[in-house]
Amino acid sequence: MEKTLEISNLEVSARDGKKSFAILRGINLCAEPNQAVALVGESGSGKTMTAMSVMRLLPRNLAVDRGRILLRGEDILAMSESQMRHIRGKVASMIFQEPSSYLNPLFTVGSQVMEAVKNGEERFEKTMKMFEDVELERNVYFQYPHQLSGGMQQRVMIAMAMINNPALLIADEPTTALDVTTANGIVLLLRKMMDKYGLSVLFITHDMSLAASFAEKIGVMYAGRLVEFSDAAGIFKSPLHPYTEKLIDCLPERYAPGSRIRTVEGSVPDFRQLPGGCPFHLRCPYKITLCTQRKPGPTLIGTTTVRCFKYGDDGQDS
Repeated sequence: MEKTLEISNLEVSARDGKKSFAILRGINLCAEPNQAVALVGESGSGKTMTAMSVMRLLPRNLAVDRGRILLRGEDILAMSESQMRHIRGKVASMIFQEPSSYLNPLFTVGSQVMEAVKNGEERFEKTMKMFEDVELERNVYFQYPHQLSGGMQQRVMIAMAMINNPALLIADEPTTALDVTTANGIVLLLRKMMDKYGLSVLFITHDMSLAASFAEKIGVMYAGRLVEFSDAAGIFKSPLHPYTEKLIDCLPERYAPGSRIRTVEGSVPDFRQLPGGCPFHLRCPYKITLCTQRKPGPTLIGTTTVRCFKYGDDGQDS
């Protein structure tokens, strides 16, 4: 079966004056039809830049240096901007963590969703059907963004993203600004839309528990690299990369009430000043001399791809 999304050896760099520096290096991942793939990592790891690359919406100072991004078998990096306008919304759509920033305050939310529908005779009916799918009352159609809660605004954004039945939905931290109950409702809605429309979802989050409960596969990103990619159940039960291990170890639900929760010491390095060798070695409890000298290439352990010298040396990373 043809994959909905396939990213191969993606490399993205940024230009700062006369200098350029790597943002993404060697990203490889895929999503099958009706499959959720989560990207997890701290802020600054490269998750959103990966998503923006898929949508061809990178900032002007960023550029793809090499690699392929296939949507339903078509290489979008070879497409013109005119061709991409037909891809966005119809083959791939994206929702963000601050829906109020993407809704026009001067128009009703219903008119904004309906604007994406081309067929004039069916626009209203199709929009109302999508409102029903995302569990919004019909009267919401006539309301303005400021009249809606954050959770309702996010449902409007999902309706807008799904109105043309895309194959891939990219959800960039869609629950971050929501309370726990509302966030859970959004996640359940995304699963419902997947089941109903055969949708694939690229789900971006910093929450490892949320990723494991929602996605079939998880990719852990650090400093622009995918350091571990595996089945969600396996990666949560037996993490291989030290960074994955630390992300799981600091989840609050793993501790008794009143216990001190561990954190991942240090911070993600600036892309303009990455350390030599493995980018994680400054925070890694298992580092050896080799880690300070070289970047580990990908090693396959069962169904998991991991970049760490603990599991061998399959070649220098890019």
